[in-house]
Amino acid sequence: MEPIDIETRFPDFEAFWRPFTLGAGPAPGYCASLAEDHRASLKARLAGTLGGHGPIRLVARAWAVKARRPA
Repeated sequence: MEPIDIETRFPDFEAFWRPFTLGAGPAPGYCASLAEDHRASLKARLAGTLGGHGPIRLVARAWAVKARRPA
């Protein structure tokens, strides 16, 4: 197994947050299921952790596996 790391860049926190509001996928689906006050609390906490101003850069990781078929 080998990791594949790619830097993801967002111009600001709002660009990072927007996909979470769309509800498609596990994390956005969970976010959409939250009551409005809990969603606002999550957003504030993430903004505080990631920095609410300026660009955000995170590393996205996928794992690559090479399989061989038995002869």
